[in-house]
Amino acid sequence: MQKLTTCSLIALGLAVFVSLLFSFLAVIGQVSVFGFIDKEQVALLPGISISCGGLIAILAFIRDREHQKKDRMRKSDEIYLSLARDSFDEVFSLLKDRNNDRLIWVRASRLLMQALNMKTKITTKDLIEAFELAVERLRTELYRTLSVQGEDKKRQPLPPQFFYGIQDWQTEKSLDEAAIKGESKMVVCSVNIHENTPEPGAGSLAVQSVIAIYKFLQFPDDYKDPLPIGTDWEGDWVDSHGIEQGARRFVAHKKQTYVINGQLHQKS
Repeated sequence: MQKLTTCSLIALGLAVFVSLLFSFLAVIGQVSVFGFIDKEQVALLPGISISCGGLIAILAFIRDREHQKKDRMRKSDEIYLSLARDSFDEVFSLLKDRNNDRLIWVRASRLLMQALNMKTKITTKDLIEAFELAVERLRTELYRTLSVQGEDKKRQPLPPQFFYGIQDWQTEKSLDEAAIKGESKMVVCSVNIHENTPEPGAGSLAVQSVIAIYKFLQFPDDYKDPLPIGTDWEGDWVDSHGIEQGARRFVAHKKQTYVINGQLHQKS
């Protein structure tokens, strides 16, 4: 629509210029040089110029209004993007200490769902891409937070005991015992004006909040991997220098060999 309006403005502008040119030539008596136009046609030129000028004004108004609409939409999208980013930061702030507090997980999961819904309100393409980058950043940060390093230094998922909200989730081996420990216990006390009534323990994490967080950590089915497929380095690893030497040797060795049952084999 915008391109069509711009082309129309250019065409009408040329029409006005040609009409004014022929009108000027008619005034100085030089229009007879052009054999394809007579005096009757010259008399129509002022009307044509005025009509074209009116159309130019209308099209310029439409174009400017479209620009203003896009500007308003972009500003609105920028607000939604900013709100989503702030919410993502808050979600990470709530969970970065690897706590298993039921209330905090509920707050974090609700905030996460609300922030993800912001995407439906954003229409500007580059801001949608910025939103998706913010999602990727949070997914990476939460993956590091909600996993632990094993004895082999490899990242491992949190044990199921963690989600029962117990403090000794790292040492408790029995999931049944973790469930018993994590049960919300009743508190019996007298009520007086001098002190607050103690709150009962929150218990295990809410199932809905756990599912919401961990579903977010999974890549969606329609995820478009930015890593190119089938790429390779130019040249041979023998000619490599600098920081990429080890990486080149690994890639070359990986392409030439495979391991089965602890035995190394050469690829054919």
